[in-house]
Amino acid sequence: MPSSDSLLRRHLGWIIAIKLAAIFALWWFFVRDAGVAVDPGAVSRQFAPNPVSQGAPHGQ
Repeated sequence: MPSSDSLLRRHLGWIIAIKLAAIFALWWFFVRDAGVAVDPGAVSRQFAPNPVSQGAPHGQ
């Protein structure tokens, strides 16, 4: 007869395996094909709406 420690270890192993399979299945069905289109021009306008030119000021 197996000890209670090995039964507990086997039980927890099965629970973890089932949870990992469930997480993978959720990712596979809902997240796998998701994508984000990024427009570099729109991103640069969002983070730097008024770009500062480098160099000497006008009139010098």
